[in-house]
Amino acid sequence: MPAAAARPATRYRPDLALALLLEGWPAIDAAISDFSLRAVAAVAYLAWAATLLGYGLWTRLLGRYPVNQVAPFSLLVPLVGLTTGWLAFGEALQPLHFAGAALLMLGLAINLFGGRLLPWRRARR
Repeated sequence: MPAAAARPATRYRPDLALALLLEGWPAIDAAISDFSLRAVAAVAYLAWAATLLGYGLWTRLLGRYPVNQVAPFSLLVPLVGLTTGWLAFGEALQPLHFAGAALLMLGLAINLFGGRLLPWRRARR
């Protein structure tokens, strides 16, 4: 085992150093003092349930379909986040959000169906 791997992970924490630099000790102290079972459950959900479900489904799709058919759906991540914020938290959507969503869906449609539509258009001419 290399000597670097034998060192404990807590010896140098760049994330803690960055938090101290950006937030300061009072914010870190407040976050630690408000530590609750609900916070642990939220982190566990994000770390385990959502990640395992998301990557599990993604891996299954990649196993069943070609990458060029599955990968464009990663473009839907911002749209899902926008929709979830609207449905779950009542965030107000502006016209720019709808324009961005429409542009995203248009790009996805062109990416997925563009090759199928081009031969049809050429035959029609």
